[in-house]
Amino acid sequence: MFLGGEMKKYQLKDLNGLKTTKTIDFRTYFSEELLAKAELFVYEKNDYIVRLDQKVEHLFFLLEGRAKIYKIHENGKRSLLQFLGTGDFIGELTLLDVEDQVKDVQAIDRCLCLAFPYTTAQTELLDDNHFLRMISKYLGRKVLLRVEHFSNNQNYELKYRLAAYMLQTEVDGIYHERQTETAEFLGVSYRHLMYTLNEFMENQLVVKCGKSYELNITELKKLGEGLMDY
Repeated sequence: MFLGGEMKKYQLKDLNGLKTTKTIDFRTYFSEELLAKAELFVYEKNDYIVRLDQKVEHLFFLLEGRAKIYKIHENGKRSLLQFLGTGDFIGELTLLDVEDQVKDVQAIDRCLCLAFPYTTAQTELLDDNHFLRMISKYLGRKVLLRVEHFSNNQNYELKYRLAAYMLQTEVDGIYHERQTETAEFLGVSYRHLMYTLNEFMENQLVVKCGKSYELNITELKKLGEGLMDY
């Protein structure tokens, strides 16, 4: 049913018919009236949920899956900022009118999103005190995660942070990320990253398969699970 390519749309009533691996009680976040106007958007691995050069028309709530947020610089270079997981919002800063430049958001694996048209969200959610309290706490936690990421870069050896990064980006036990992007996100040189990867191979934490790496999930969790960004 899910073969990649273009985003797929469903009605909320179709949720039970979609194969899911995680569940979240989204009805505690939104009123039934608002949910009646929502749709389900499904994105496959590497699909873009939001793009810099496209108008953002929906507020997304991630019901399942993982994604990455990228900032696009004026010179065309992009920087990985943060990871998203189940229970995260996409587009909340645009909804609150505090972000001028939209960021790219790319799916790591299949992402199932609850999608609210901005015309609906702006007129109803911004007058909903329950939602505003909830989004305030959410944004606070998001800031703390970014602060913690930079703190971890200064206080933990690369092997711990690389293990966590691999666990956050793996799909079906395979790690396939651009090493230059990984090095930048982890705040190390490319040389240091490759040295640590070679150590991982020597210690049988990973097995190189072409340009990808097969992960020893159990052993990597012992190193990096406490440093996950979501």
